[in-house]
Amino acid sequence: MIRITNNFHMSEIIEQKTQEILNRFEITSIPVSVERIAAALDIQIKMAPSSDFSGLLIRKSHTALIGINKEEPHTRQRFTIAHELGHYFLDKRKDAFVDNKASIEYRDNKSHASRSAKESRANMFAAALLMPRPHVKKDFKRMVSKSGVFLEDHLSLLADKYLVSREAMQIRLKELGLIRPL
Repeated sequence: MIRITNNFHMSEIIEQKTQEILNRFEITSIPVSVERIAAALDIQIKMAPSSDFSGLLIRKSHTALIGINKEEPHTRQRFTIAHELGHYFLDKRKDAFVDNKASIEYRDNKSHASRSAKESRANMFAAALLMPRPHVKKDFKRMVSKSGVFLEDHLSLLADKYLVSREAMQIRLKELGLIRPL
C-alpha cells in the first residue's frame, strides 16, 4: 500500500508505476489494452448489468475478478477496468472494492467530490494507464504544431484515439499542463 500526502508526489509515483506496467507487458501502442494487462495477470473480467455499480475488484489468494457494468459506454468500461487495476496494484491489502457510479468519475484532483484517497489514486492510475504521459504529450505537440493552436476538434481526435471520453482527455491534458483550466 502506498501512503503519500503530497498529491504531486503521488501523481509522479503513479506515472512511474503505470509506465513500468506498460513496459512489463510490452504495450507500446495506443489505445492501451487494459484487457490484455488483466489477462496477463490472470484477472478475469466479467460484464453484468447494474444500476448501482460501475465496477468492482475481488481478490482472493492469487486470483482476481473485475466486474464491469455492461450498460455503460465502452469508454467508461475501459476507464473502470483501468481504475480497478489501480486498486489491484496500489491497494494490495484490501481484497474487495465495489465502486459505485460516482466514485470513478474522472475529475481533476482538486475536485471537492467526496471520495476516499484510494478512489482518487485509482482514478489517477486509470488516467495515467489509459493516457500515458509520453504518448499524450507527443500527440498534443504534433496537433498543435500543425495549426498553432489546440482546437475542440483536437480534443475529440485525442479522445477517440485513446478510447476515452472527451472529459477524461480534457482533464488529463489539464493535469499534464498542456491546456489551461477553464
